[in-house]
Amino acid sequence: MSRLSRTALLCSLQLLLMVVIIDSASAQSRDGNPPSNSGPAPQSAPSAAKNEIRVRTNEVIVPVTVLGDHGEPVLDLRETDFHVFDGGVEQKIVRWDLDGDPLAIALLLETSTHIKSTAPTIHRLASVFTENIMALDGEAAVITYDTDVSVRQPFTQDHDLVETAIAQAKFEAPETRLYDGLARGIALLEDQPTNRHRVLLVVGESSDSGSDAKLGQVLRDAELANISIYTIGVTSIGLNTSANDIFGGKLPPLKVSKHTPPISAQRPGPDNIGGPYLDYISPAIWLIERGTSEIKNHQLEVAVAATGGVHYRAFRDDTIRAALDKIGSELYAQYTLSYMPSADVQPGFREIKVTVSRPETTVRTRPGYYLASPN
Repeated sequence: MSRLSRTALLCSLQLLLMVVIIDSASAQSRDGNPPSNSGPAPQSAPSAAKNEIRVRTNEVIVPVTVLGDHGEPVLDLRETDFHVFDGGVEQKIVRWDLDGDPLAIALLLETSTHIKSTAPTIHRLASVFTENIMALDGEAAVITYDTDVSVRQPFTQDHDLVETAIAQAKFEAPETRLYDGLARGIALLEDQPTNRHRVLLVVGESSDSGSDAKLGQVLRDAELANISIYTIGVTSIGLNTSANDIFGGKLPPLKVSKHTPPISAQRPGPDNIGGPYLDYISPAIWLIERGTSEIKNHQLEVAVAATGGVHYRAFRDDTIRAALDKIGSELYAQYTLSYMPSADVQPGFREIKVTVSRPETTVRTRPGYYLASPN
């Protein structure tokens, strides 16, 4: 057989083989069975990933602190003792735990020249932070804010790296971009695994200057990412001065738009420096619904009210250390509840309420979360 004939015969056989393969694949498709050739099948993988993200987004995680009548943590409650309501409708608790999830803590430090006198104290807090809050299995990142916002240490479990980042903080710039710092900390925490208890801890003044971010939008993001904000408010006057010396026994009032709900006493008795407990939840929700920053003074108190954390005012050198001790103790003595709200929840602020069957207890948790309109 000539070379030309052999070539023609080979081409004919190849064409026949292709027809058989195509016909077989078509028959399998008609029968409802997948074809032997994978072809475009890998497109199904992104669809699965999207479903996973959707489920994760819909899970609402609710850290709950329960205190007895003397302020001591109550640690012997059972799952059946808890009831959680979303928009007034009781939800089925899908996960319940006590001190179960490891911590992911973003430490946000103000490093403006306004509080330069506090620098030695803040530097000495490095080991207290790693020992009392990071502990054995926690991860932490260190962020500073002044005229700029900088990540000094990405998330790590290495205590030495975290302590070095805190100890090397320099207080050299004039502005206090608090809201931008909050936004950066929340963005870092959003990337942490969902099985970690996400916490943003702020040490700084309760004021902002120069930020592009809006406090209301920042708090929306924190709520949707299941982030609790804890704050320690220091003063530019110094840490060796009492609250009475600074304010004559009165803290500067919360200044907001004339349309904001009024601030009222939340419950009787003094707070951690002897002043009245004030209700910052109403103005916090007001800001979240608007997504704005129409507020002056007490920004840290509003931030913790929106996310279920605690604010401590530090007017003496030892109160910062005491505040860290208290925050660490609380974070490791919290109950964690989660539930899946229905798919048809309406946009806007969704109120969360948690009750327990134990009498004479105080329950603290996040007040809710904000769902933006899909449009």
